[in-house]
Amino acid sequence: MRKLVFALAVLFAAGAMAQSTDPMGNVWQRANFGNAEANYWVNQIGLTQDPEVIRDAVDHYYLNCVEGTPYRWGDGWLSKFVANLVALRGWKLRDKLDANLQAHLNDVLTDAVNENTFRLDSTCGLDQWNSCSEDFVSMLALTARVKNFYPAVVERVGKSHLSTLEQKYIDLVSSTANGWYSMVVEMTQDGEHAVMHNHGEQSAVYSGLLLIYFNQAIRAYSLAGNPEPVYYKRDWVIATIADTFKWLQSVSTSDGTSYLVSCMGYQGNLVSCADINVTNASPQVVPSGRLIRNLVVSGVLPASVFEEGKYYYDLFDTSRTAGNVGNRGRQDDWNVNNETFQIVWENAPRPIRRHLRSLSGGVKGLTVQP
Repeated sequence: MRKLVFALAVLFAAGAMAQSTDPMGNVWQRANFGNAEANYWVNQIGLTQDPEVIRDAVDHYYLNCVEGTPYRWGDGWLSKFVANLVALRGWKLRDKLDANLQAHLNDVLTDAVNENTFRLDSTCGLDQWNSCSEDFVSMLALTARVKNFYPAVVERVGKSHLSTLEQKYIDLVSSTANGWYSMVVEMTQDGEHAVMHNHGEQSAVYSGLLLIYFNQAIRAYSLAGNPEPVYYKRDWVIATIADTFKWLQSVSTSDGTSYLVSCMGYQGNLVSCADINVTNASPQVVPSGRLIRNLVVSGVLPASVFEEGKYYYDLFDTSRTAGNVGNRGRQDDWNVNNETFQIVWENAPRPIRRHLRSLSGGVKGLTVQP
């Protein structure tokens, strides 16, 4: 069986694209390109205040330029992360975009939320150590932002279709019943938890990434002044989120700078980490805690999801420079400028209860009083 899985992985990686069917019956196209283009564009777009940067990105979308153009994007396996960031920055700069650029941006986003343009990476879901939830959550965040920020695209695509797409990708991100495609519930060093696999390990980096982009999807509603759909609040979705966060707390130090054994291989060597200081931990762990903080403040999650002395993160440590911290798009996604936000869900099951206090090391955090 292992030889068969490996042979399939090699087959998919050998070609530019292939197809596979996941356990929910979806036929996905796969791509083994997109990483370089995506990292380039999220760095260009992130935190920009210049509408010409948006124009440049739109002009390099695969529909708008000839194949072979440097950094042409939109048909690789990480393209939805780029489109998601374009959607946010374009919306924030909307008063500075001329009519022509607005029209082109609407065209690009209309294509981006078309599921036929969604790509998986070449081997996720085929190998038990490489989940597709990373790809799924990019489509979720993109769909939520387009649905809330771009009425012209909503009119073209249809609000009901976007809602159907949104719920589908919430399910794909959060499910623990799709085998290697999504989350899994399995034994960890801290007992049984819902975790995400990536890069050959139970991955705290990518489990944190899921919470970051899930937060972006929900945040799109509060930014636009719209109520969040009920499918974000289903018990099993909330339970998966809370359980994943509990696991993140168990494998990280309270300052978010290391993953302890979650970044260790079976022989004790570091894997899937930037260096011996596991410098990618802080940029994933700290912002992922903001989703949980928001849900606790809103009364959606109980205060018990915060273990004493663990993740109460509110402020990002801007002194860190290693890993992906230098990428401006990642900074935008992580809210590295510490523009704190709260999500107050309508019809929260419990009343909102707030109490702020300072924790050791000068990190401001949240404790919810019983």
